[in-house]
Amino acid sequence: MLFLSLALVLRVGYLLATPRVLDTADAVHYIDTAKHFAAGNFLQFNAKIPPLYPLLAALVHLLAGDFEWACYVISLAASTLLVIPAYALSRDLHGPRAARIAALIVSIWPWLIDYASRVGPDALGTTLWLLSVWLFARGMRRGGIWLIAALFAFLGLHLTRAEGTVLMAAAFVGAFILCIGTENRAPWRLIPFAIGCAILLGAYAVYMHSVTGAATVNYRVHFIIAEFSMMRFIATAVRSFSDVLPVMLGPVLLVFMGVGLFHRNGSADAEGAITFPRDARLEFYVLFFAGVQWFISLFVLSPEPRYLMSVIVALGLWSARGVAIVSTQAAAQGCGRFLRCAPVGVVVLLMLLGSAISVGSQFLDRQPAQPLEYKAAGQWMKENLAPGLIFTRKPQVGYYADMPSSGPDLNDTLAQAIERARSVHARYMVVDERYTAKMVPGIAPLLDPALAPPTLRHLKTFDSYPASRVVVYEVLDKTAPPR
Repeated sequence: MLFLSLALVLRVGYLLATPRVLDTADAVHYIDTAKHFAAGNFLQFNAKIPPLYPLLAALVHLLAGDFEWACYVISLAASTLLVIPAYALSRDLHGPRAARIAALIVSIWPWLIDYASRVGPDALGTTLWLLSVWLFARGMRRGGIWLIAALFAFLGLHLTRAEGTVLMAAAFVGAFILCIGTENRAPWRLIPFAIGCAILLGAYAVYMHSVTGAATVNYRVHFIIAEFSMMRFIATAVRSFSDVLPVMLGPVLLVFMGVGLFHRNGSADAEGAITFPRDARLEFYVLFFAGVQWFISLFVLSPEPRYLMSVIVALGLWSARGVAIVSTQAAAQGCGRFLRCAPVGVVVLLMLLGSAISVGSQFLDRQPAQPLEYKAAGQWMKENLAPGLIFTRKPQVGYYADMPSSGPDLNDTLAQAIERARSVHARYMVVDERYTAKMVPGIAPLLDPALAPPTLRHLKTFDSYPASRVVVYEVLDKTAPPR
């Protein structure tokens, strides 16, 4: 309860201390899907969006009254509850000392706190991932209600993230990792689990047939496969393994993870308990799921941390064991009481410092972490311009302007982009420095209104952040007089 309270206080404080804005295009789609569900429309929505997160947001909206804040509440609650499966899984892996440290790390980890304040299924998916892995291990070893709970946890993961389907299938391999060589009949427990998976996924396939016209258990995976590129796959693998994973763990947790992974079991203490216990078979099982998650994430062709949250939190469980080992061994040295607290103190200090820097960067950076300029531009357009289609690469501006949006092709030249805007009857054209100017370099000159062609009328430039300009234009009709 202490760690849950700590996690909740830090996440609520961070949410209130930082200005929030939709930071991904998918966030707009999740809110749009939540609006469909809230209106009772369960058959006409973007089927590429897994339904559980927007469904929960639609329910919370009944109390919150605002879809964006309803989504924040779901992310915050899920991130706070992550403490429970992290503690439980760590306890089964490495004992109560490591479990307490794991719960502390999850409670104060800056980037987990940050993702608790975002619109998206990442926090919910991570909590369901750890919960599924823990419940399934318990179920295979103990049977009973644990396996039933694991079945519904995996279903929740399947309804939250596209990779949930593969992870549900991977559970059958995980079961044999837990059971091969043991003298029990645990493998037979897979039969009712498999039947339950077939029934639930079959029902979902029937539902998706009503939505999309195709009986599929995972509508989004078809688009992921269609966009696959081997070169980008390899580049994503290299960057995620050599850059994202070590950076997100950080040097301190990375070092402690090494200790936790390679330090053998300790000797028995005076009471006969193992000093640093570990369940090697369960460790291999968890690492197997982490490896599957990492491999699946590569097919998204983006090494973003949000696709690796589950992997990083899982590896952090070994960091917690490493902290427990170093703390206990340091206590045997001179100034033992001080040294015993030093490893935990270093982790806490660095993580709290990271959160403070994250909060400060929203106000001091030339380019804050959140695209605040999108919200400023969209709200100004809503208050000052007549409604119309916005031609922009990122839909967040359109969301805050309460106007529909369409976007240029990545290879468009400036002339092609303007012609494409006219072909979809766009009334406004918006170019931003953060993403669009880099993704579509052909329209980057529009960041300087002096370089705009006469077919565009400059309306407003937002330059509160020097590295995050947004420029709004009106698209003139071909018959309009020159400016």
